[in-house]
Amino acid sequence: MVRMRADRLLRIVFRLQGAGVVSASALARELEVSTRTIRRDMEALSTAGVPVYSVRGSAGGWALTGNYRTTLTGLTTSEALATIVGQTRDLLPELGLDDPGEGLVMKLLAAVDPNARGHAEHARQRIHVDLRGYWEPVAGDPPALLPGLLQASWHNRVVGVRYGTASEPTRLEPYGLVRKGIRWYLVAARDGTVRTYRVSRIHALTVTDERFTRPADFDLRRHWQRAQADYASGFASYPVRLRVRGDALARAGWAYARSRSMAEPDADGWVEARFDTEDWDGALALALSLGRETEVLEPAELRAEVHAAARSLVTLNG
Repeated sequence: MVRMRADRLLRIVFRLQGAGVVSASALARELEVSTRTIRRDMEALSTAGVPVYSVRGSAGGWALTGNYRTTLTGLTTSEALATIVGQTRDLLPELGLDDPGEGLVMKLLAAVDPNARGHAEHARQRIHVDLRGYWEPVAGDPPALLPGLLQASWHNRVVGVRYGTASEPTRLEPYGLVRKGIRWYLVAARDGTVRTYRVSRIHALTVTDERFTRPADFDLRRHWQRAQADYASGFASYPVRLRVRGDALARAGWAYARSRSMAEPDADGWVEARFDTEDWDGALALALSLGRETEVLEPAELRAEVHAAARSLVTLNG
């Protein structure tokens, strides 16, 4: 809880530094908390010596005094990664780094001076955590080669890896690490082409003294997002259009689908919903799982199958 609040307070300070006056409701939406929580956070910041003040009026909100700038000095590698990654307790030990502990909280209310900002940006470019996990089992032990891969990407050093079933090592230029769900991935260049490698399939690692030049315009987060989009575009697509309300509408919010969109409810509470369920089986399972207040609009063959299933259910249950 302390870590979560410290992270939120840091984000508030950075937001106010960059935007001037920000309304409590806007901060509450961005940070996914209540406006009451924002008011308590402002009291905590003021008590800690951060000069926040309330601006009244229609364009009012919260702001920092104009000359306020914080300074995060003495930023270590672990602290820089903790600031960017956020979930220190689980992730940093897997990478072979020490957890900086609660001492970091004392630095979170300061603005970043140019040197520390560069260090934090360096960390952000070398590791990205995608929290939108796949449907996967509980994680086991982290790959033993993670610390070596992090050091190589951190210092722009060429590595030799034996990957998958290959018997010979492959020369890679490691750009950074990504954690997706419970799995770690290495993003690296091979013969000038950026590729993704599952860390658990790397069976041997040699970090060389050879350095490589990382492209100045390469952004790890953007690259990962593009790579994920390209990967998903190769999946089969089976779009479904439904009409739902009541309990079916609530279930539709957490039902599994590649993508979904919901229209505004009509006067009777019906909502038109569109899903991409990947295949026929997924579409049928979705339609049947939402319950009684569900109407299949498209495709026609799914509507017919749901109708047949409902008739069969009535027959079996008298």
